[in-house]
Amino acid sequence: RPPPHTMTTSAMSSKSFSHHSSPPQAAAAAAAAAAGDDGDDGDDDDDGEGGKDAGGEGGGEKVGSKASRNPGGKKRKVAIFLAYVGKGYQGMQRNPGAVTIEDELEKAIVAAGGISADNAGDFGKVQWMRAARTDKGVSAVGQCISLRMMVEPPGVIERINTHLPPGFQFFGMTRVTGGFSAKTMCDRRRYEYVIPVKAFDPRQCLPRRDQEAMDAEDAAAAGAAGAGAAAADNAADAVNAGEEAGSSKPFVFDEELRARVNKVLGNYCGTHNFHNYTVRVDPNEPQAMRYIISFDCSEPFEIDGVQFVRTTVVGQSFMLHQIRKLIGMMLGVIRGCWTEDDQIFALKTKESCGAPMAPELGLFLCECIYHAYSTRYKESHEALQLSDHEDKVEAFKAEFIYPHMGRTEREEETMESWLRMLPVRQILGALAAARHRDGGRAYEKSNSSNKRKAGALAAGGRGGGEAGGAGAGAGAGGRG
Repeated sequence: RPPPHTMTTSAMSSKSFSHHSSPPQAAAAAAAAAAGDDGDDGDDDDDGEGGKDAGGEGGGEKVGSKASRNPGGKKRKVAIFLAYVGKGYQGMQRNPGAVTIEDELEKAIVAAGGISADNAGDFGKVQWMRAARTDKGVSAVGQCISLRMMVEPPGVIERINTHLPPGFQFFGMTRVTGGFSAKTMCDRRRYEYVIPVKAFDPRQCLPRRDQEAMDAEDAAAAGAAGAGAAAADNAADAVNAGEEAGSSKPFVFDEELRARVNKVLGNYCGTHNFHNYTVRVDPNEPQAMRYIISFDCSEPFEIDGVQFVRTTVVGQSFMLHQIRKLIGMMLGVIRGCWTEDDQIFALKTKESCGAPMAPELGLFLCECIYHAYSTRYKESHEALQLSDHEDKVEAFKAEFIYPHMGRTEREEETMESWLRMLPVRQILGALAAARHRDGGRAYEKSNSSNKRKAGALAAGGRGGGEAGGAGAGAGAGGRG
């Protein structure tokens, strides 16, 4: 194997996406992420990485070597950012007997000459690794894969794109170190979940039984108001009273409601045991501990005449169905199905109480972030960042992702159907049973932790002067 080769740093004109640094509290979650995930929502996979070159972290063949002089066999370790619409596919990861995203990607790369026919079908031979394993029907605009492929003659990305089906696109290729893995070197992942505004209105998307009861109540109220108005002396006042009683104020997703949604989403931030927000994970397993950096909601925007809001979450890694369950629990709180305390209890307790899983339609992977890798190898390799392809990313969202979501929601009423079938009574029953089994232990642990923090802050304050101020500042920084 030829020795490693050093590249020069290329100039970057595009503005970078924002990066966050992880506080000390995230150590447990980071350890869990490093051990591998079971994720399907972008959720990282727990496969082994595809091995390293003999050149180690240096990567690639030295210019002037025999391999370099042979254009037909010139393989390089590269990372590729790409996008796809996940409808009709059984997720990202290859699975025998299923139609997957990786099958389409490999076929296109082979057809373009990036992978030889001899190596086709064996990801181990080309050191193939994906950054996130998206679930069935989940889309992406910031997915990243790494592999060893032939990059000559120039234009391989353009050739690959001609062989991809509609709704797929490779944005660009970046040379990386020989030991690079798209999964294990990803610092964090950013997802969007797009929600129809009507899902936040507790008067809409009700089960048929509840809707019929509400309609009957409205009719009775309107009739009573009309009868009282008819007995009044002023006929005009009677008409106005009847109209006001029979009408309801239109639902508006205003700043007050947005602040309420952001508060509920903020409860997920930090390091928590998310075993109730995934499936098949024991609360005592290290992988149940995950760290969420930020979770917030946008102002409303319109797609094909339908109003939506986008929720954006950034975390180190996510487990199977985790994001969809976080969204499902939040919607239940906002609609009044259960309380914010129920949401927080499910984060604190080790008892199983479950959480509803929102539809896959609104979820897509936005970005895989490689800040630590780019910083470490900035002297020898290009920075690996999606912002280099920002124009292509936004164009893909506008042409494929958002129209697909708006059209599907309008035609199939995906979110409305899910809300109508929401098993509110079963979830409330499971929460009540979990509280009984827990016996208050979840909150005892939280209270003792708060007392220790308060004692430490008090001790720091008694230290006085600059030492006390420094201790408080460090504590605030740690909380992130």
